[in-house]
Amino acid sequence: MLAVAFKMLVGNRASFLGGIFGVFLATLLISQQSAIFLGLVSRSYRMVTDISLPNIWVVDPSTQGEGAIRSMPVEYLDVVRSTQGIEWAVPINLIDIPIAMESGVFKMAQLYGLDDATLIGAPSEMIEGNVRDLHREDGVIIDIDSARGSLARTLPDGTIEPVKIGDTFEVNNHRAVVVGIAKITPGFFPQPIMFTSNSQFEKFTSVTRIAFIAAKTRQDANVESVLNRLNAFTKFDGLTSDQFKRKIAEYFLKTGILINFGLSVGLGLIIGFSITGQIFYILTLQNISYYALMKALGGNQKMILKMIVLQAVLVGVIGYVLGTAATLLWGFAIKNTALAFLFPWQLLLFTATVAFIICIFTAVLSIRNVFRADPKMLMGN
Repeated sequence: MLAVAFKMLVGNRASFLGGIFGVFLATLLISQQSAIFLGLVSRSYRMVTDISLPNIWVVDPSTQGEGAIRSMPVEYLDVVRSTQGIEWAVPINLIDIPIAMESGVFKMAQLYGLDDATLIGAPSEMIEGNVRDLHREDGVIIDIDSARGSLARTLPDGTIEPVKIGDTFEVNNHRAVVVGIAKITPGFFPQPIMFTSNSQFEKFTSVTRIAFIAAKTRQDANVESVLNRLNAFTKFDGLTSDQFKRKIAEYFLKTGILINFGLSVGLGLIIGFSITGQIFYILTLQNISYYALMKALGGNQKMILKMIVLQAVLVGVIGYVLGTAATLLWGFAIKNTALAFLFPWQLLLFTATVAFIICIFTAVLSIRNVFRADPKMLMGN
């Protein structure tokens, strides 16, 4: 009978393909929009992800992330370094600052100031140059996307000339020299990202306070105990890397972006339920006389249930696989662009669950009609 159910399904090609298209479209919308959303959220805490050496971050209680920073006095660095269980602690500064290229391009950029002695926080993937070149006077490292994009020079013939090592520009009316170009995780805001030493940072900005303190605990130290000692000093917050990521993400979600992407996911659900449910319902009505014949010949409800579930699952699996494949292909196509995309295994499970729910919904619609049908009346028709 399962073979009969399969033939009934594929025999009506329009309904079969229509049901698959409904699940495909729902899966594509939900997975794509969710992947973009997760990608944007991950970019909000890109600093913590890219700077992987520290496992503790110390910030002012009012600091919410890169977009909302309240700096701390330099003396707090000594407090953190002297805390039992801390192996090392370094300052990391960050500020939005105006830059002007020789080509006339004017932008607001993010400027990071790194500890002069260790340069902890510098990009790990250098395309050109060396991190140690930040010790050179006026030296800065810029991200590759900005070097090839927003900061690039457009020649009279329309050719794009990327920023290269040795180029100079103004940072807050001070001369800066490009000593390196690095590959980093793009930020949420489409602005250039630059790195320099803290001594140069003070020269560029005249800021002497600290935005973040990145610290590493000793191998034999209990991280929770160290955090308790740090947080006994109520002037700042000591957080693990995961806690800091969560804090930044929560602030990011308050912007309302979750609602916007939630509406897109909801639209995908509506499309999936409406298209697939309606088409599968029509398919069942078209075949209801065959189900009635089976019931009249002694077929039980369990057998008919298996037939309908098989049809719904087959439509759902094909639509889900095609929708997920299309999303992954799209993600691969934008891999090296400025567009955000993150597809973890949890999202794969989430979209599979949605597709399963759509299958159950369509199956229930069909089963109720078949179970309520009177074989004698249908056979009489």
